Amino acid sequence: MKTAVILSARGMPMFRPDLVEDPDAKRLVLIVSEVEWAATPEHVRGYFDRVYVEPCAYDDPPALLTSAVAPDAVRRALKEVTSDPAAGTVTLHCYDELFMMFAAELREEFGLGGPHTADMLPYRDKCVMKEKLVGSGVRFPRFHRFDKEHHARDRAGHFTWIVAEVGLPFILKPVDSAGSEGVRRIDSRADFAALPEELEGDWEIEEFVTGTMYSVNLVTEGGRTVFGGVTEYLVNTLEVVQGRVNADINLHDDDPRVARMVAFAEQALDALGRIDGSTHLELFLTPRDELVFLEVGARFKGLAGLAAMQRNYAAAIVNMTLQAESGITSRPYPHPPEYCFDAVIPKRAGRVEARNEPVIESPYEITWKVREGDELDSTDSLFTAGGTFLVWNADYDVLYRDFYALADYQPLTYRQPKDEPA
Repeated sequence: MKTAVILSARGMPMFRPDLVEDPDAKRLVLIVSEVEWAATPEHVRGYFDRVYVEPCAYDDPPALLTSAVAPDAVRRALKEVTSDPAAGTVTLHCYDELFMMFAAELREEFGLGGPHTADMLPYRDKCVMKEKLVGSGVRFPRFHRFDKEHHARDRAGHFTWIVAEVGLPFILKPVDSAGSEGVRRIDSRADFAALPEELEGDWEIEEFVTGTMYSVNLVTEGGRTVFGGVTEYLVNTLEVVQGRVNADINLHDDDPRVARMVAFAEQALDALGRIDGSTHLELFLTPRDELVFLEVGARFKGLAGLAAMQRNYAAAIVNMTLQAESGITSRPYPHPPEYCFDAVIPKRAGRVEARNEPVIESPYEITWKVREGDELDSTDSLFTAGGTFLVWNADYDVLYRDFYALADYQPLTYRQPKDEPA
């Protein structure tokens, strides 16, 4: 018997339990917060042999933290599972980036295989990951850990030092967040002066790199790449929080960018210390045709991107990931591939007057998360979107044309800023 314990249901809507081989010799156990469970689709609830629905770690969690389970509750559930003689070999899995370090700590605590804290740290701390790349031949932005003492003692001098080290503009971001949460571009001394007196948590300052963003999405099993795909971003992530649609298209496998970027990603992962499972690496292709590493997470893409990849590559990515991590094998994805990309709809502050359909040639499907009349705050991360959609076509040239047509698409019309009187 193999028992896979999964912490948080993130990504599980794309799991295919019907593809699992020898299901009677496998058990899937989910540990999930009450808040996340309430939003978990009904069909997903039936995937698991046992579900522990536990209190959320926060009383009123923002979207980023709804999946946080109270740590003591996780430990109680995991102890119960590992104490069961019928459980066989137990593995622990987490596909929610913010709680992967906690999962690594639990593996150490309970004597389970898989990545421990030292293995996972280079995939979570954005400064550590770049430190590990030193001497690897992988180009990455100039960076430093934000010096809170220098900042408190001499803010003007701190700004001058940062500019001398990484240039202006520069990026300020939390070292361990996700979905572009908290990322700021600092363009001037005035921007820097407007920062809060104290920044909670650890932060990184980073060279601002221009170019087109891409993601490289790999599945590693036994230290070897068993799946690789590359996506091109329509806009850079900072532009999403400014209101532009975030779309990324899966590139043709025979596109010369793919082999080059997959090799670059593999070089980076080897320097960080390869771990089995999925990785989602972001990079820039600069106007000088240079590849520049941005960051990497030990997970697959977000749900909309995962759905597009599965359809585009005819690959059950979550099943492949679970197989690489636990040995629970799955049959190949049974459907033919279909060119596909996903997009995330950002929100701006104001009252929604209308939801606008895109003007494109390809079929598409939108899942709206807002309605006409809703009062919205601006998107501050990819976790607070106004909706997501998939676009597909058997003709890749038409699909690629539609991808670029979304550059000027305004999915929501606003009546007025939220803070103005009606």
